[in-house]
Amino acid sequence: MKKNKIIPLYFLLVSLFILPNSTWAQAVDTSTAEPTNASSFTAFFTQNTAYQARAQFSLGGSTPLGIPAQIREINSYNPTLQLGLEVNATKWLSDDQTWGIRTGLRFEGRGMKTDARVKNYYTQIDGEEGKQTKGYFTGNVKTKMKNSYITFPVLAIYSVNEKWNVYGGFYLSGLIDGDFTGYVYEGVLREGNPIGTPVEFEGDAKGEYDFSSDLNRFQWGAEVGFEYKVNSQLRLFSDLNWGLNGLFKKDFEAITFNMYSIYLNFGFGYQF
Repeated sequence: MKKNKIIPLYFLLVSLFILPNSTWAQAVDTSTAEPTNASSFTAFFTQNTAYQARAQFSLGGSTPLGIPAQIREINSYNPTLQLGLEVNATKWLSDDQTWGIRTGLRFEGRGMKTDARVKNYYTQIDGEEGKQTKGYFTGNVKTKMKNSYITFPVLAIYSVNEKWNVYGGFYLSGLIDGDFTGYVYEGVLREGNPIGTPVEFEGDAKGEYDFSSDLNRFQWGAEVGFEYKVNSQLRLFSDLNWGLNGLFKKDFEAITFNMYSIYLNFGFGYQF
């Protein structure tokens, strides 16, 4: 009987010794284990990754590539005040941070005011009760454009040295709010064709038009630029955005030539 009592006691003591050591061994194994998927995912967004907030103003406008024969003279041009805000992230592809990929979101305005003298310029004006008159106008045309876009850039970035980065790629833009309006004045509109019935605009008379609903809802183009590193956080930059599809929808006929958005941006950024 005595022997039978000793055997269970022996196993109890062995168990008490093994369990703490097994728990300690598991703790050691956990500390030396390979990173989990969660930690790898977090490292992707923190290691060799930089984040920026940017502010910019833009100079440019929407224009045909080459001045059409119908436009005889630019009387005036005003780029107006066009501002933009952007947040972006740059993922460097190596520890030396020479090459990287940058993407983000930008809210920006694109606009202008122009006054031009034209001849046989095909256009469309709005009349009373929604009536529209199409024809060829000779005289002066004033245009105001004020559009807002949300833009998604995808850029390759190269670090030239400790002070300069250059970048280039493409952008995709969606129209948030569009305004393309204007009027013709001091001239003659011939309905239908260049020798059609004349409609004269003299003195304060003008024929208004509104092409806002005909604006292309989606635009894309090329973007190239550079940034100067003032210090570890402050950046100064300039870039050129060149639209590669037309400002208006494909079935738009009130302007006979394509117009493309071309803007030069200047601004500063803060790197976190």
